[in-house]
This record gives sequence, C-alpha cells and structure tokens, in this order.
Amino acid sequence: MTAIDRRSFLTGALATGALAAGSAMFGCSPAAEPEAPAEAPEAASGPKWSVQPASVADQVASAEDFDIVIVGAGNSGMIAALRAAENGAKVAVLEQTNAPTMWAGDIDACDSQLMKDAGFEADKEFIIHDLVRYASGKCNESLIRLWAYNSGAFVDWYQANLQKKGADVMIDIHKKKFYPDNFYFTNVYHTAYQPPLQETANPMGSEVAMPILVELFGEAGGQIFFEHKAVELVQDETGRVTGIIAESADGYTQFNAANGVLLATGGFLGNKDMMDEWGVVAHKYCSNHIGGEGRNGDGIKLATWAGGAKDNSSAGSMLIFDRGCITSAPDNGGIGHLPEQQGGTSPNFWWPGSQPFLRVNALGQRFCNEDNTYDFCFNQGVEQPGHFWWQVFDDSSWEDVVSFGTTICSRLVAVEGAKNCLLLGQFFPCRNDEEWHEVYVNPNVENGNVIKCDTLEELADAMGFDAEAKANFLATVERYNGLAAAGEDTDFHKAPFRLTAIDQPPYYASKLAGWALATLSGIRVNDQMQAIDYEGKAIEGLYMAGLDVGGFFNGNYPQLYGGLCMGRCVTLAWLAADAMCGKEYPVPVESAKNAF
Repeated sequence: MTAIDRRSFLTGALATGALAAGSAMFGCSPAAEPEAPAEAPEAASGPKWSVQPASVADQVASAEDFDIVIVGAGNSGMIAALRAAENGAKVAVLEQTNAPTMWAGDIDACDSQLMKDAGFEADKEFIIHDLVRYASGKCNESLIRLWAYNSGAFVDWYQANLQKKGADVMIDIHKKKFYPDNFYFTNVYHTAYQPPLQETANPMGSEVAMPILVELFGEAGGQIFFEHKAVELVQDETGRVTGIIAESADGYTQFNAANGVLLATGGFLGNKDMMDEWGVVAHKYCSNHIGGEGRNGDGIKLATWAGGAKDNSSAGSMLIFDRGCITSAPDNGGIGHLPEQQGGTSPNFWWPGSQPFLRVNALGQRFCNEDNTYDFCFNQGVEQPGHFWWQVFDDSSWEDVVSFGTTICSRLVAVEGAKNCLLLGQFFPCRNDEEWHEVYVNPNVENGNVIKCDTLEELADAMGFDAEAKANFLATVERYNGLAAAGEDTDFHKAPFRLTAIDQPPYYASKLAGWALATLSGIRVNDQMQAIDYEGKAIEGLYMAGLDVGGFFNGNYPQLYGGLCMGRCVTLAWLAADAMCGKEYPVPVESAKNAF
C-alpha cells in the first residue's frame, strides 16, 4: 500500500482552504472573448450576453471538413466524441484551452450492470416523477426519461472503455442513513478509479477517465484542436447549421460538419451578467464561484443567436455546496442582494461545511434542521440576515462526523467499500481523530477559515456578535445541548443520532455562504438533443450537450441523487452522438419522440 505524504498534502489546496483553478481542473485560462462591435444592433437595448458580434466569415483563412464537430473537451464533449468516433464518424473537438477539462466525476445511473451484480435495483418511474416534482414540473420529462432508461447502458459502455486502459468503475454502496429509515432515494453512484485502491487518497473521476477518453478518441481517428475558440456558427440559406468558425493563434478556421455541430461548453458559471439576466440569482449569495473559469456561456450564446430557445424558467437553477468559507473575508465574499454584490470574491472553502453541526445566524439564533441537502441548507441560510450563517462545533467533532455518516461528496470518514479518494486533489476521508485534526481542523484554524476559542464566550466575541447576539448565541448553545441530552430535537426535529452536544472545549466556528459549482439552465432540446426554437421546431444540424442543455433541472439541484448532474450530462451527450450518427438509442423512449 502506498503511504500518504501528509506534509506535502497539507501544503496543498485543502490546507489553505482554497481550490486552485489549475490545469488539472480546468486547463489554462481561456482566450479573451471577442467584444461586440459598438454598432451591433442589439447593443443599445439587448442583454449583454445576447449581443451577437459581427460576422468573421470574411476573415476565414482555411477550412477543415468533418462529419461532426464538437465544441468543448469536457466530460460531455469527450464522451460524445468517443461515441461518435466509434460509430464511424470523422470527428473534431474544439477546445478553447490547451487541455481537456477535468471536473467532476460521480455518475448517477439506473440499472448498470455493476448495480445489478450488487443486487441494487432503481425504481426508475419513482425517480422520474420525483425529479419532475423537484422541478415543480418546469422541466422536460422526456429528457429525464431518456436519462433514466439509458444511463445504465451508458455506464456499462463507459466501464468497458476504461477497462481497455487498465482503469475501472466502482459503485459506492454506502448511502446516508435517513430519518425516518424508509426515506427513498437512489442509493448508488458510479466513479472511475485506477486499481488497485489505496486505503485513502485514490485518484478518481475525471482525473482518471479523461486521459483515457482522449487516448481512445485519438485511436479511433478523432482530432482535438486545442486553443481554438468557437466564435460563429455557419448556417445555410435554410438555417441548417453546417459548421462553425473558430479562432486560434493562426486566425480563423471554418470547421465544416456534415452531420452537425454539438455544443458542450460547460454552462455559464463564469458569466455573472448572464446569470443575472437569466434570473439565476443564487450566484449572488455564493462567496465562491470556483468552477466558472472559461464557462462563459459561449455554447448557449451561439445557440440563441441561431434561434435556439432558452429555458422558460431558470431562476435559481444552480448546483451549490454550502461550504463557501467567508470567516476571514473582509467583504463576506461579495455576497448580497445589491447590484454590486455578485459573490465569488473569496476562493476559500471549508470542506466539512456540509456536516450537520449546529448552525446559527448573525443574531446568534438557530434557524434550521442542519441535516438537510446542500441546496436546502443554502437556501435557508440565504434567508438569514446578511445571507450567511455560522457553523459551530467542539473538540469532540471527530466523534460527531463519524456519527453523522454523511456520504457522496460530503463524506469525511473513510469506509471500506465507499469512495475513499481525493476529489480532484481536494477530498481526504479520514480514519481517526488525529487525521481529522491534522488534515482539516488545524490547518484551517491557522489560515483563518475556522475560529478556535477556549470558551463559548470568547468564541461569541470572536464571531463579532454584539451583546444581544452574544446572549442569543449562548442561550442557543445551552438549549441545543439540552436537546442533545434529551435525545430529541423538539425545535427542528433533527435526527437524534445527528444531535450532538457542544460542550467539550476548545470550540470552533466557521462563517459560511454558498459555493457555486455549475449552472443548470440552458437551451431547450428535443429527444435527439437538437436545439429547438421557440416554436418547438428543431434547428437542423445544431445539437446540445452537458451543462448547455436546458429542461432537465429547475429551481434547485436534487442533491439526494448523488452524481445526477454529471450523470445526465454524459448520458445525454452519449445519446446525442448516436442521434448525430443516425443510430437508434440503446433504450428508445417512445414518449420522448413525441415531445417536439
């Protein structure tokens, strides 16, 4: 078993509490986005994101011919590229950076062979209706059905390809214990890994899969054009998309696409104006927007300029962690409701921020059942004064996190058979109290993400409470400890096994807001993943994938379904490749064919 060099690990991002937007995650910084000319007709009245630059068609210096051109070398783009190449298509991938994007890794799916072998069965119809309910019906149920009935086949294909290069896919069979016990949700998710597994700190997800996907794509005859930024779709007199123009250091090149263009550019988390104008206001309360670099909505812009319809309702549709740390940020990470407050100014994070420790607001008062999904906890925190909250715990916190037993990407405790890994170099599940303090607590006290005091009175002062809020806080902790002693939360009814007293000094607090991971709104599509216009008609030759696809989520991300964001992105991208190659889906969904 390979030993972990903790000293070198603690000099990394987890110790500093910040995620580096380095090449391992996002590639290098994207090329500058071309500015709209002053004379653009929409400039005077249209939203900033919708202003279409002047055509550069007359500046094209060369042309390349392909069957399929895919924009974006992320998870969705490379999955679609490999599938299309396997189908016999001549495929080009355009990527604006100099490396593929390695971000995310867990895949939610129904009825993969791995699940069947382990004896797990997903109730697909329950899941479909639950996801529709979660979106308040503001979604395209046909897309959800296509994912539910084809995701297992996708994972089987994904695993078979990774195994060609010595990697594999594992399922995490350890689900969070719910209260009451009969609470239902999908209990398995899939992650790529490199055998053999170490006890801790395994590379997983895209950092394992992406190099293999790129290698297999090349072996299948595919070509990736790095540092090529897509700037303009090419359409014929009927409106059919026949290619795309990209800008590189050598000028403009036109990539002709006989079967069509697939846009998979990763959403628009890096475009605050676009989020504001689409009504995705949740980003204003996220102190951390890591993951937005290069994700400027380019694919969505291109599709709308070609006549594509965006989601009818997109307010709040984001994937958010409740772990953005603003303890030492002088501007609270820029969060707030005012126009100049747009969040994302603090790179720090506190990974254990999702643990269901006591939470109090700026008035020192408890305000929620802390044992909830990230999005619900975030939304409840946003409603508090200042739009932030404090997480409070004591020196027995290791015993607490063991008792909490959280899973998926909030897991802190190493469990045999579970996903014990570094998530893109940041996630370290611990084995004992010593590791917990060495890896998480002590470094974050040193860097200011967590406050540590010997008494609760000193902690209240360090948290900046005035006399009234301090009195509230001390009374809140006293009552919370009483509820824990009684074994029943009569205030918010948190599960008894997650109700742990705060009575062992020293005491700790971290001031938190949201951490924005991805936008979830996009362009509406039909069952073939073709972009549609506002009349529901397909834009021939134009396909969407990944975070550029709308209609699957709305309002919040259903975080009880671990890995669903990537699961739907890659499954639908895989299906898009089949559609572009004229192939039938592994599991046709008749209702989806009738949607548009």
